[in-house]
Amino acid sequence: MNFAGIFGLISAIAIAAFSILDSAKNPKIFADPHGIVLVVGGTITVALLSFNFKSLWNALKIVTRKMLGRERVDYHGTIETIVEISEAYRRDPKSVPSVLKSTTHPFIKDGVQLLVEYGFSYEELDDVLTNSLRGKKKRDEEEMKVWHTMSRFPPAFGLLGATLGMISLLQTLGDPGAQDRIGPAMATALVATFYGLVVANLVLIPISEKLQTVSHSDVTLREIIKEGILLVHEKKHPLFIKEYLKSFLSPNQRQESSAPARGESAKKAA
Repeated sequence: MNFAGIFGLISAIAIAAFSILDSAKNPKIFADPHGIVLVVGGTITVALLSFNFKSLWNALKIVTRKMLGRERVDYHGTIETIVEISEAYRRDPKSVPSVLKSTTHPFIKDGVQLLVEYGFSYEELDDVLTNSLRGKKKRDEEEMKVWHTMSRFPPAFGLLGATLGMISLLQTLGDPGAQDRIGPAMATALVATFYGLVVANLVLIPISEKLQTVSHSDVTLREIIKEGILLVHEKKHPLFIKEYLKSFLSPNQRQESSAPARGESAKKAA
């Protein structure tokens, strides 16, 4: 489970609640349905006009899975699996499927099927895996586009709500006692702007950024798998494959893989 995503969601709610309760003598002013309906309803309306129901439903399911689901990408476990596949392929290509587990990444399983069962050449294997990777990038871009588009409109609808509130206020300036209503009326008008900024900056923009981060990690993992399968096809030495695939990782990520090894060696020495 992604505890960072859950903690971030709770923090966003807490920040919004604290801002409401601490900034006004009468917090009930933030319960103004005018601003809520205009910002939330307007954003939903724009989403319905921009995308179909299927795209919106898929975007909702994906953001639930990626925001609250397991976040960590197991680069090192994937590299070790590819090394095991390489060793098995050098001994006997038919033994490669026995190396795979139920938890093995689906892209590895697809690559092994193309490699062993279909017997594709290097060029054919490269074309298929590259096209699959390209398709994954395109799907991720479509998913991110939904949330990126939605994040652009709440501030605009908030400003629209403030504009309508100011118009309503200016119409009554000539009435008796209008000076006493200016402050409360302006506060009510700015509630819509508040909700627009909150929805955009505490909800939609973070979701869009999170999806972009998760997509980048997943694409990097698939690039590692693709290069690994191609190296297995060439029957490169497993040690070369391991070091080559680790070059995709940052220095800190490489140190994470070497730390357990040093710990194990220390135990063996003891």
